[in-house]
Amino acid sequence: MTQTEIIKALTAAIDRGEYKYGDRLPTTRVLADTYGTSQQTVASALTRMASLGLVQVQRGWGARVITGKPARIRLGTYRSANREIATGTAAWSRENGTGSKEGPTQVSQTVTTEVDADTGIAVGTEVVERSRTRYDADGAPCQHKRTLVTVAAATLAPEGWTGLPPMMSPGDINPPAGMSIAKWLGMGVEKVTYEVSVTSATGAAAEALKLPEDTPCLRIVSRGTKGDGEVAYATATTAPLRSSISWEIQEDGVG
Repeated sequence: MTQTEIIKALTAAIDRGEYKYGDRLPTTRVLADTYGTSQQTVASALTRMASLGLVQVQRGWGARVITGKPARIRLGTYRSANREIATGTAAWSRENGTGSKEGPTQVSQTVTTEVDADTGIAVGTEVVERSRTRYDADGAPCQHKRTLVTVAAATLAPEGWTGLPPMMSPGDINPPAGMSIAKWLGMGVEKVTYEVSVTSATGAAAEALKLPEDTPCLRIVSRGTKGDGEVAYATATTAPLRSSISWEIQEDGVG
């Protein structure tokens, strides 16, 4: 088998669950015998898979699977394409098998830096940071989500609310059915945009996803922009490169 064929065969085996997240692959000798090729070809295939964030290769130790099955990232359901405001109440949903779960939400206050430039929030802005990691049914981390909310927006609360404002409290935030969090809190958001790019996993995202620094990943940044052009919040989600992204747009009066 060629290098490309070996990569396809091993990736298919991961997808079928024959090799799960954290499993150690057979040695290059065993794989060469299995696929009827040379150890050099197998080693080249594993090196290429490592560059794609599928396995981690260490000299004298072998290769370990560092990806789960392909994750599906759903961006939500929206009204017709000519509407300014996305009305889906769940911007992300888990579609990664029975048993998929979310880690606890970590909440802190920080100041934006150059690293946050693509969020659209000015550098040096005081923000509330909300972050969490999601795991698929096999326990593989499949998304790291980090939301930055300006302090002005994060301190908002619905009428009659008692205690900490929702965006400053750990745990899930559940607005009334059919209403976005931004509208529920009165953030004044008039437009929500999404940008998807391929970038290198670094810092907290690499640590959360248990990936070597600079492993290629998807980065999805959504921004909620107010009428005056100020970004009230931005969410950056990092996911393994094999993830797929989907969303649904409904015509007015449907759903």
